[in-house]
Amino acid sequence: MKKEFIKKNYPLFIGFFVPVTIMLGYFIYRGMYPFGKSSLLTVDLGQQYVDFFAAYRDTLLHDPTKIFYSFSKAIGGEMLGEFAYYLLSPFNLIFLFFKGKTLTAGIMLVTLLKYGCSGLAMAWLLQKRNKKTRLVNSALAITYAMMGWFVANQFNLLWLDACVFLPLIIVGFYNLMETAKPACYVLFLGFMIIVNYYMAYMICIFLVLFFIWYAFDNFETPKIMLKKAAIFVGSSLLAVGVGCLTLLSTLYTLSVSKGQYMQEKINFKLEYDPIKMVSKLTMGAFNFDQLPSGQPNLFISSLALFAFCLFFFCKKIKLRSRITAFLITCFLILSMCFEPLDLFWHGMQFPVWYPYRFSFIVSFWMIFLAHTALSKRSRQTRIFLTVPGILYAGVIIYVATNLKKFSFASKQTLIISVVFALLTLILMSLTDKLLDFDSKDFLLLIVVIFEMSINACMSLNNLSYLTQKEFADPTKTLAQDKKALDSLDKSLYRVASLYCRTKNDGLAQNMNFGSYFSSALEKSIPDFYGQIGNPDGDNYVAYTNGTLITDGLLDMKYLIQPKDSAEIEQPKTDLNIVSERPDAAEYNLVKETESTRIYRNPYSANIIYASNRSLLNQKILYNDPINYQTSWLNSATSTWPSTRYFYPCNFNEVIFQNTPKQVNLTNSSFKKIKCSKEAKIIFKFTPKTDDSYYITLGPCLNSDNVTWYRGNRLLNHYGTFRHTVVINVANHDKGNEIVLTARFKKDSLWLNNFVLYQMDTQAVLNKLEQVKINSLTNMKATSTLIKGDLSLDSNQMMATTIPYNQGWHLTVDGKSTSIIKIQNTFIGAILSSGKHRIVLKYVPPYLGIGCIVSLLSCGLLIVICNFSRLKKRGFV
Repeated sequence: MKKEFIKKNYPLFIGFFVPVTIMLGYFIYRGMYPFGKSSLLTVDLGQQYVDFFAAYRDTLLHDPTKIFYSFSKAIGGEMLGEFAYYLLSPFNLIFLFFKGKTLTAGIMLVTLLKYGCSGLAMAWLLQKRNKKTRLVNSALAITYAMMGWFVANQFNLLWLDACVFLPLIIVGFYNLMETAKPACYVLFLGFMIIVNYYMAYMICIFLVLFFIWYAFDNFETPKIMLKKAAIFVGSSLLAVGVGCLTLLSTLYTLSVSKGQYMQEKINFKLEYDPIKMVSKLTMGAFNFDQLPSGQPNLFISSLALFAFCLFFFCKKIKLRSRITAFLITCFLILSMCFEPLDLFWHGMQFPVWYPYRFSFIVSFWMIFLAHTALSKRSRQTRIFLTVPGILYAGVIIYVATNLKKFSFASKQTLIISVVFALLTLILMSLTDKLLDFDSKDFLLLIVVIFEMSINACMSLNNLSYLTQKEFADPTKTLAQDKKALDSLDKSLYRVASLYCRTKNDGLAQNMNFGSYFSSALEKSIPDFYGQIGNPDGDNYVAYTNGTLITDGLLDMKYLIQPKDSAEIEQPKTDLNIVSERPDAAEYNLVKETESTRIYRNPYSANIIYASNRSLLNQKILYNDPINYQTSWLNSATSTWPSTRYFYPCNFNEVIFQNTPKQVNLTNSSFKKIKCSKEAKIIFKFTPKTDDSYYITLGPCLNSDNVTWYRGNRLLNHYGTFRHTVVINVANHDKGNEIVLTARFKKDSLWLNNFVLYQMDTQAVLNKLEQVKINSLTNMKATSTLIKGDLSLDSNQMMATTIPYNQGWHLTVDGKSTSIIKIQNTFIGAILSSGKHRIVLKYVPPYLGIGCIVSLLSCGLLIVICNFSRLKKRGFV
């Protein structure tokens, strides 16, 4: 019985195990952990996703409420949208069995399974369409699982589920069209929407195109086709209803995050010369340069490519089917180079890196049509092979004569491409007398296995990866800090960390670090960071440039400072220091770990505090963080008239080397005298007090234009920013000369918003004490529920540093109370004077409605699937 089952279904086994075996062999060869000192971590997998996977594990095992909201997301934010984009893959359950540094082994296992399951799903689809071409089915399934798009995006694990589900959805589509049974189609598509709405959106577009082709390929009568169109549309809407479990909440998230950056102006132009696209049909056509920008990854096996071309010449296939397929193919090709269509496929936003993310659909389409052509093979096939042969020769000649235009191409890759193309053409051209179909298909399968394996090796060899040590050592240090903080304090607070592995360290370790990197970051958060003088971007924020004021008002209750390398015992742990805070001297050292010191900030306020109502009029001040912080602290403490906390200072001496001397520094431009020589400006000052001193750097003074030094060493700071940042350069340094040096990286330098400030430290600390006294007391907090008591004077309001979100619901003294948005960022409320019992509860917006719609859709699907049975029993 087992032998019979295997014999009947061996294409499925081949489709799964061959890709897994090939990639496992490659990972072992490259020494990927647990088989060596390297890891699979590279690009976003190492800088973003691995931290999400760690957070996923911690959330499911320890605090499921963080599926909805987390204060580890920057300074707080909803998480259901993040889960819907990054973490709802069923494969992610495997991460529950991998902790800490072993997480990289779990990533390898998940990657291998996604390779295998993609091949298995495709093999099942092809087997359903034609059981006779079993070896061809296996070859095309392997092609699909290891196509150029999959290899180039294997580190984008969250997208790979689309390759697994797409063939399954098409299986369901044929069941729907041929038997009017919607269950498979609705459930697979609905589940894909839940797993990753972004890739599901692309699949939905393709399904419309696929139905159009199917309609012409199987056209009967207008009445029948209209009926099938109605079934298709109705079932698709039902699938969307099933997906509403997370979809409605996610759409709200998008409206306050990515939706804020929708492309307003569309240029009707080609993004590049379309002929360049054919270069991606050669082997090894991928490297790091292709990640931020490049052509779509379209590599498939020579067998699939040539058979795809044959589809349009195969007389056994209906002419109208071939014409429709050709038009759809043209549309897909145009989509990969014409800006409006490119935007349409990506939800009206240009991708940040990884262009043409929908090209896996193009590869699927080509492979599917190739299978259709190979299922209709005849003697004429050999004649028509000259066409794809000539076309591919043209591709090779074009790339060979333009090698300088393609950094990934070389003579070696082109020669190997030609070898496999010739082998494939020869085998496909052999007559039945020379070689029977089964033997020919077996040899084609072997050629495909070697071709796809070599392409994967050549492509992935072009990337560099993190070593296991580079991941494990900081992870260990972060875990030690987490353990130390838990022993000190289990309340809700935030932490300023002066080192990091990634911006999502806090998310990975369940610590509220204030930094974050995500595609679904609410726009108001980077806007706020840009105002307080911390680095920000459309999809990230970094709390690396805190001051005493921002630490206090944002409840940065602890500060973690890495020890000097000389203090750390061997083996040495290299930590990426992103900031230096001499003003940490104002805080209390409370704990030391192997690699870090932990300070407690005695001036941090609660995340809910009583503020003067003048905070309602807080102005938006980009590139003026000093005045923004001053205004915020004054409003929070009811200070009138406004108190100054920062005073501009002059440098004692400025030395100009290879650039003209100027009296005015701030916002002045400097050019090299001799372009071939180094230019720098040296700024010297001697603090007259033990106060904190800060400099402000405008966006033109980032790491692209200048390198900063403090004394003879690099100034530790986060060098990428788009608004003016604040950097602490001195504290308790009275009488000690401070030397700052700006070394030009280009021929000119603009000292954009470059000012030295002295802070009136004692005045700031006194004000922060007032905020702390007027903060929430008797607080009890979880991720989604905050309770406590707050006392207000007649001119005060409830202020918070909890980012505004419709999901937060306020109850004051047992009565529901409206919340308002303050500082264009946070939750606030106008309350009467006196002592109040405050309860803030978070419920994801539209989650309840989404669940109801999803349940109703599932119920309707059950009724439809059992309609005839229910009718017989008299229920309908």
